[in-house]
Amino acid sequence: MANVIASYRKRNNLTQQDVANELHVDKSYISRVESGQKPLTQMMYSAALNNTRDAQMLNDVAYEMTEGYAQPTASDRVYDGHRLAFVYRIEREIEEFMSVLKANRLDKHPEHTTDQELEGLKIMIAELQDVLFEGTSFVNCLINDYGLTPQQLNANRDARLKMQRRI
Repeated sequence: MANVIASYRKRNNLTQQDVANELHVDKSYISRVESGQKPLTQMMYSAALNNTRDAQMLNDVAYEMTEGYAQPTASDRVYDGHRLAFVYRIEREIEEFMSVLKANRLDKHPEHTTDQELEGLKIMIAELQDVLFEGTSFVNCLINDYGLTPQQLNANRDARLKMQRRI
């Protein structure tokens, strides 16, 4: 769990004192957690789940609390971060988006859209945002699991784009 706290702090530009305040402990305890001298307590897990908005931190806490068998909580703030779970959720979100997409007319000029059509577009956009959220979470999971960097991924994407332009 030490690396979880350190990476959370780094991702969010937080000090040990900031994290200590969120988890309701002394700064020195956070320092000892990061150095591997102390474990997180159940109270700290609870505070993390209630006070943290960082999805990766929530997922890491859930994973740690359940010894690798993370399950969604009643509040849906924590979710299973296994790669296969992401695949399932992305497939489900894409199916939902595609069904809503087919029900909307995108060929119609925005000035002539009715209120009912506008409501349908809002639903479609919300479904697309769900797809993007799950996709971004999956990318972050793969980057972490396989030790990739965003720079490596961008270089690969740029190379593919250059090849497509040549064809």
